[in-house]
Amino acid sequence: MSTTDRFRFDLGRLATRPPGAFALEREVRLQDVDAAGIAFFARLLEYSSDVFVSFCAVHDINLAEVLRQKRWGAPVRHVEAHYLRPLVFGDRVEVALVGAYLEETQATLGYRVARLADGTVTTLVQVLHVFVDAVTFVRRPVPDELRLALWAWSDPDRE
Repeated sequence: MSTTDRFRFDLGRLATRPPGAFALEREVRLQDVDAAGIAFFARLLEYSSDVFVSFCAVHDINLAEVLRQKRWGAPVRHVEAHYLRPLVFGDRVEVALVGAYLEETQATLGYRVARLADGTVTTLVQVLHVFVDAVTFVRRPVPDELRLALWAWSDPDRE
């Protein structure tokens, strides 16, 4: 088993939206679809990234400042997506952060994309971020502010 295999969420877990999931609603834009008229696969990864950036902003983590000040980096080590149903131009979707698995120097975040009109889950995404010193790229612990935000979100009873 590779290192990333043990960090992957079960697809059933990703397909379930927990109460209080952090989510954004958006519309599939014309520039999001390919020549076949369906959402281009890489756009769904962008949707997930947008949720991560918004989650950080809501928790007072300004990623632009983090990067500008070279406080830490979070490159993607592994990403996978399961495309279950197509999305087309004009579809309204909810992109939700539905899971977070934290280790000392990495975090796997799970996302669920669902069509708002009928609730159909269309895409499941998981992204493994490795946290590094932004200057040396040596691994470092998950930043405290992000770890605390993810813990508080995933377990609201945690102190």
